[in-house]
Amino acid sequence: MFKRQKDMCSDPIKRIVAIGESSTWGYSASSKDKCWVNLVTSMLEEFQGSKIELINQGIGSNVLTPDCPSYVHSAKPSALERVDSDVIALNPDLVFISYGLNDSRGGTPVEVFRKAYQELIDRIRAKIDPLIVVLNVYYMHEILYSQCPGWEESNYEVTEVFNLVIQQLAEANNLILADIYSAQVGVDWMVDNDHCHPNDLGHRIIANKVFEAIARNCSFVAQTMPKQTLIGEFSGKYGNGPDRPSGR
Repeated sequence: MFKRQKDMCSDPIKRIVAIGESSTWGYSASSKDKCWVNLVTSMLEEFQGSKIELINQGIGSNVLTPDCPSYVHSAKPSALERVDSDVIALNPDLVFISYGLNDSRGGTPVEVFRKAYQELIDRIRAKIDPLIVVLNVYYMHEILYSQCPGWEESNYEVTEVFNLVIQQLAEANNLILADIYSAQVGVDWMVDNDHCHPNDLGHRIIANKVFEAIARNCSFVAQTMPKQTLIGEFSGKYGNGPDRPSGR
């Protein structure tokens, strides 16, 4: 059924904060500018026509909540422990939240994860009012589900459950959901040889999905689009189609 899209944000973005795990920070991109966070920011700048300050707060081996059974193995502080200093205090216009992979691998019960994620959202919105974009779980090879001590409590079925929870949270809280998992799942050539993190191609595909999700929901992305039609200018420059031999 036809549904015209609701505009969730028409004002240009000035500051982005990304909070998440290692792939948010940029593992295993060949350079920082090829991290999905940087790529999305660059695309948003292009189409809104103005610069954006990016603050990437991703941490490798980070988890959402200290209630994760593998918290002892994680890089600390968890998202709930650092949200005040690493997100709220920075007062961003746009926040990327990317959690689920480490918490699922670390054995966080799904309802504990849901409660912690909701707390993270509530604490952000209690103090500031940014546009919030959430990513679901990154695709990872099964070898890392079973051969990574301290992080062996997940599998593809558990990942689907965590993705469902993230989708439900996005719907309940009016967040933008970027379904990166559907673009990656089963495509092994998008994953680095470490079996876990996206390579440059993977980061590009993730960035495309995140940008698409924002563009579908926010008109600020169209700031540089001309108000008048370019049909006349285009056809005058390129014609009405390719030249064809006489009689065809």
